[in-house]
Amino acid sequence: SHSFVRTIPKPVIAAINGPCAGVGLVVAMMCDLRFAASDAKLTTAFARRGLVAEYGLAWVLTRIIGASRALDLLLSARTLLAPEAHDLGLVDRVLSRDEVLEAALDYARELADWSSPWSMASIKRQVYAALETDLATAEHHADTLMIESFGRPDLAEGVSSYLDRRQPGFAPLTS
Repeated sequence: SHSFVRTIPKPVIAAINGPCAGVGLVVAMMCDLRFAASDAKLTTAFARRGLVAEYGLAWVLTRIIGASRALDLLLSARTLLAPEAHDLGLVDRVLSRDEVLEAALDYARELADWSSPWSMASIKRQVYAALETDLATAEHHADTLMIESFGRPDLAEGVSSYLDRRQPGFAPLTS
């Protein structure tokens, strides 16, 4: 399933440095973050081929950019460059072609060095669950997770590394 990346507890970052169309666009949209080259071209393509929005693209596009913008891209199947995709909220960063991959890797390294793996996995689950629930449920879930985080070693390490002005040494995720 193309939605598999949503189940991975670690952040998944797409580095788009060329054409991104059809199922390639689906995979990129299922990622948590998207970095794109300024000259990258994105298109849904389906309507111009006599197809429908496949593999959950209608679901994910609507949640990323809203219904009317998703409909625009799906119905017209027009091609857009990364700066417009950024303006629409489709991609998160626009860089030169030779910087895209390194920027995505640098961002991933920064997360790995400074953010708690447990916190990132929990936040990722929270964000995607919140898309399917109401505010009261999301708040209750956050309260439950916050209480759990108070008893975790990551809190102590996060605070002491901050006070010591050093990189934290969080434990890796375990299943």
